Amino acid sequence: MSEGLLLQSAHRFDINITPDLSPGTYARLAAGLNNFEPSFNEEVAQDTYLDGDGFASSAVTGAQLTLSFSGHRLYGDPAQDFIFGKAFDLGPGRETDFKWTLPDGTLIQGPCTIANIEGPSGDANAKGEISFEIHFNGRPTVTPPAP
Repeated sequence: MSEGLLLQSAHRFDINITPDLSPGTYARLAAGLNNFEPSFNEEVAQDTYLDGDGFASSAVTGAQLTLSFSGHRLYGDPAQDFIFGKAFDLGPGRETDFKWTLPDGTLIQGPCTIANIEGPSGDANAKGEISFEIHFNGRPTVTPPAP
């Protein structure tokens, strides 16, 4: 990866749109989307001990990687159609697999749940605004880029 400012469009996202088949069919998740935000949703234990002179210590005791996406609804896009086709599903109906390739080539992948599907919504003269989240289930596999 070269030096300079990172453009978010250098990230690549792929979602398995046939989770009931092996090996599955991955579709690129990009069209119509203009924003994403990763979060580790960390669980932090904060404890104060007698030897800390009244000051606490923190330990990260758990986490879940989530990715929040927003943008515009694009009918006919395989990835978006799959996600919005799950809006009324619960439980295993929202589960699939996801791949996130970082600009440096690092691959983050694993099973996930599609959550908080919202939209399309907005003004009458505007594109339908959407948002949804990808929640990795358990620790994702992280594969560093080839040297």
